[in-house]
Amino acid sequence: MLFTSPHFLVTTFFSGLLAFMLGMIWYHPAVMGRKWLKARGMEGQDMKPTPLPFVVSFMLWLVAATFFSFLAAVLNVTSAPGYLCLASLLWVGFAMPPTLMGALYTGYPMEAMSIDSSYQLAGYYLLGVTHIVAAYLRVHVL
Repeated sequence: MLFTSPHFLVTTFFSGLLAFMLGMIWYHPAVMGRKWLKARGMEGQDMKPTPLPFVVSFMLWLVAATFFSFLAAVLNVTSAPGYLCLASLLWVGFAMPPTLMGALYTGYPMEAMSIDSSYQLAGYYLLGVTHIVAAYLRVHVL
């Protein structure tokens, strides 16, 4: 029942979409893109753009958004601090540790890892903010 409710589906989709779109801004050369490439020892011409990373990233943000929505519903999160706390806990518990461990074991540059991990945290917060806005609209507008 939960997975078919319009509120759940719409909020989940839009939160995943917004987190993905944040990445388009985050890694833009004018924001963090140049620093990220430099930290990785690369330049713009080293990148061979293909649609695959974008498609996969979008799908993965939808997966993250679905789990966020599911956990928020199961834990009965209903307040703005609750949504933001959930976002923080998910990042601290599940996103940041493997990113850091992967960087340590593979030699991935720490500055690049910090840019990636900060984007993940911002994405999780965006999942929470989307739920806050959706809850506000559902209560006050609809």
